Amino acid sequence: MAVNILIGVGGTGAKVVESTLHAAVAGLAGDNLTVGLVDQDGSNGNVGRTAQLLATIVSARALWRSTGGAHVLGGSPLFATDIQSLSPAEEVWIPHPDKAASLARIFDRESMPTGERQLFDGLFAQGTSAADTEQDLPLDEGYRGRPHIGAAAMASRIEDDIEFWDKLTTALDAARGATEVRVLLVGSVFGGTGAAGFPTLARLIRRRLPQGASNVHIGGVLMLPYFDFDPPGRDGDASRDNVALSEELVLQSKSALKHYSDLLRDEPIFDQLYLVGWDRPFALGYHSRGANGQANPPLAPELFGALAACRFFNADLKGVSGQVLASARTSADALTWSDLPSPDYDPDAPYHKLGQLLRFAVAWKHWGPLVSRPRSGLFKAFRTDPWYRRQRIDTIKFDATPAEAEVAALDGYCRWVLGWAGGIELHARRARIKFGLWNTDAFIRPGERPNQPVQVPRVFEGADYDDAYGSIVMPGETGEAPPTAADLMGRLTNETAPEVNQRGLGWFVSALHAFADVQPPAATRT
Repeated sequence: MAVNILIGVGGTGAKVVESTLHAAVAGLAGDNLTVGLVDQDGSNGNVGRTAQLLATIVSARALWRSTGGAHVLGGSPLFATDIQSLSPAEEVWIPHPDKAASLARIFDRESMPTGERQLFDGLFAQGTSAADTEQDLPLDEGYRGRPHIGAAAMASRIEDDIEFWDKLTTALDAARGATEVRVLLVGSVFGGTGAAGFPTLARLIRRRLPQGASNVHIGGVLMLPYFDFDPPGRDGDASRDNVALSEELVLQSKSALKHYSDLLRDEPIFDQLYLVGWDRPFALGYHSRGANGQANPPLAPELFGALAACRFFNADLKGVSGQVLASARTSADALTWSDLPSPDYDPDAPYHKLGQLLRFAVAWKHWGPLVSRPRSGLFKAFRTDPWYRRQRIDTIKFDATPAEAEVAALDGYCRWVLGWAGGIELHARRARIKFGLWNTDAFIRPGERPNQPVQVPRVFEGADYDDAYGSIVMPGETGEAPPTAADLMGRLTNETAPEVNQRGLGWFVSALHAFADVQPPAATRT
């Protein structure tokens, strides 16, 4: 079994990790995934959101897959991928956490010999103001779209005693034996931390491989410009000093790609490299220097990046070296299931597995409150219903084995995945893309501001549930609509999920996920 390590570098890298985590829960990313996040801007909203999602998934798995738990999913494919944090003690590796950090402080310019100082001054602008300094640029909110600053600052910390690097080195050491290790970095070719850290970290990892570690594969998912944002102010305004500007992204990317071309020609770093972009940029509608305000919504290209990551973790990489892979879709004005690249042998895997996960999340938002509140009047009312006994709810001793923690963890994740899907759809439609993956219009509400997440209902009831469940996943290539809420009720009444060591409420959750499949049961297909 290979050890799969995913490292998100910068805010865009974190957003691709966000989509990859959902793909992993759906069962698209292999049997294990260890996740690390890197960003100099420790309060970056994109990174913070992904770190919270990772913590939510890790917590949910710990509860629902505990060997000694009362409510266990057993061998159900839901949450089957073993997802862990690379460095639990520090969710995000911040190369220089000191708020007063700058290049001049990091390299102690004042103590340099004359020759070194002259070289330092030639490489980095000294400047006299916030607009033209590089040496004294405060790094507390990232590298401000200047990857050469980030590359120098990040490389200076690699040899330090840091949990992130200790854990990564331990994983790489496993490759001395028969264990295969796959390390995938995801980041952007534009911006600051991602553009700086992506090639820097890949090169350093490659150079730090232990002797005899021939079964380590290093891959990359490189995001090209796919969004733009409002200008921070007019020319001459202080708000424009040392910030990323939308109009500069293409030029920065062009220069960076030339650098990658030279780098990969002279030093083969990646076994596989995926380039993911978009033909028309998504307009974010706001600007932020960094920190918590930089919380961009999930966007469709990140799903492509996530599926590239899943492919890297699933593909046969024996004899693979130096591959450069690019993704494309059929129409510039539409996005359908057939446009999504499959990470495994099943060309419809994204439709089957992501579709099932989304339908399960809607179903749980309806059924979860019904089956997990034993003291409610409604709960008592359906004790005689056939589905109640068929799904073994009547065997659960809730007083002795309460399920509040497990239910809360599953509620939390379902809210995450529906919000993620709703954000992608909302901004695709705003970009006038005919969106044919899923439909959350019936229940998703946009945030009050562009950088606020969409709002997801706490529960689905009655006709609202029927509509949401029946329409959330658009038909796949066959055009056949997925089964309805009535079909799900019929299966819960007449079928049980395969027995795979479930316990307690895990029986019902396993069945709900199994029966949320986008395809009707084989016995009812025509």
